[in-house]
Amino acid sequence: MLDKKKAYKLGIVIYLTLWLLGSFWLMAAMRSGLFGTMLGVDWQLLRDYVYYALAGSIGGCLYALRLFHEYYDRMSERWVLWYMLRPIKCAAAAVMTIILFQSGILLLQTGDSVIAKIAIAFLVGFGYGKVMDKLKALAETLFNGKSGSHSSSSGNQEPSDDVWNEDEAPKHKS
Repeated sequence: MLDKKKAYKLGIVIYLTLWLLGSFWLMAAMRSGLFGTMLGVDWQLLRDYVYYALAGSIGGCLYALRLFHEYYDRMSERWVLWYMLRPIKCAAAAVMTIILFQSGILLLQTGDSVIAKIAIAFLVGFGYGKVMDKLKALAETLFNGKSGSHSSSSGNQEPSDDVWNEDEAPKHKS
């Protein structure tokens, strides 16, 4: 019988592995035309954005699996939600980052090829925490007229000590 901590760990490995393999499978299924119109949506019109989301989730899963392996002995219950949400957050961030590039708000010299955008989406998923830091700085610059490290006087507060950076390793509370 598995104890609670080992059950969580096994569940996380299975969950992330299914996300990883499922994302690759869905990319292949989209490419083959398996999905036409389903649930009232023409998936072929959204194919590129589905690729970006799946590439982002692949990057997020790889990063999470690497962290899981590296910090296996230090994993606590608190990290379960982080691992569960990582592929979803990375998928959404990848799509929105590509849209920001396509809109011209963010500038990056890449070709117009879908492959280049899929590669960027993967990197967004893998480096999710750093991407979110950059997007936060951009939003502050655009909407507050301030840059990076300044917080606005409208109630933004620094995170408390129990909040962790997305790309930091799990920490034990003493």
